[in-house]
Amino acid sequence: MASRQQDLTVAQTNVKQQETILLNALTKSGVASPTVAEAHVITTTPITVPQVEPIEPIQDLMSTALQARPELAQSRIRLTNADISLKATRNALLPTVNLVGTLTNNALAGQVNPEYLVFPGTQAPPISGFFLGGFGTNLSQIFARNFPDYGVGFQVNVPLKNRSAQADVATAGLQYRESEIRLRQAENAVRVEVKNALIGLQQSRARLDAAVKSRVLQEQTLDAEQKKYALGASTIFLVIQAQRDLATARSLEVTAMNNYTKAHVEMDRATGMTLTKNNISVDEAYTGNVSKPPAPLPTRKND
Repeated sequence: MASRQQDLTVAQTNVKQQETILLNALTKSGVASPTVAEAHVITTTPITVPQVEPIEPIQDLMSTALQARPELAQSRIRLTNADISLKATRNALLPTVNLVGTLTNNALAGQVNPEYLVFPGTQAPPISGFFLGGFGTNLSQIFARNFPDYGVGFQVNVPLKNRSAQADVATAGLQYRESEIRLRQAENAVRVEVKNALIGLQQSRARLDAAVKSRVLQEQTLDAEQKKYALGASTIFLVIQAQRDLATARSLEVTAMNNYTKAHVEMDRATGMTLTKNNISVDEAYTGNVSKPPAPLPTRKND
């Protein structure tokens, strides 16, 4: 009895530990808030096991994982960036041609030089009033484009023995190759994870089926012992022993169901379908607007 009381206490404290982990993950303040710390997590979704396990080809699972896994998308973006950097550094080795065009508007208005009028022995020619004026006249000539200047030119640069650019190209090429290899390694790792997840799912389903059959056998054994005891052909010790074996079989069945559910969760993670299977939209998280109404809470049966 003391040993069973210890097992019960350990099981209850394990539930509290899992509650603490969930509360810390689901709330901002976590267990720092007294209200959250005293709250209990009530499970509402029962473990469901299909009668027939759906079989999906391994190649389809791998293809789904290669498209949905976020780390592979990040690796592809890094590879694209490395390719852009490689093209940019290669352009430094190419000749460059610069075409330059200029357009200048000038103003030639101003005041008459006094020395121009009193030069000895000469007579000053007449001055056009178009060239006489101040700042306003200059602005009007500029905007009217009375004295424009045009110019066109080009410049050709041919790099010779550009060691620095060649070194940059070599470095960029190695970085691109490194990103490409890392992407291939990540894809191979994802394929291995999907295959291992599928094997784990098959193993957990086999263990669950065996646990169910063992529990059914223990139920039949207990029923037989109770009937024999009622007829005087058995003892209370054997009946209690059959009850203990049935409780153990039920516990093993629950453990097998738990492992089967974890195997499904691992398969969803390996294929990158965790958010999709749980109806979580990343776009809604970005915008902060949830378009789908909340699902109604199922009624919890009292055990």
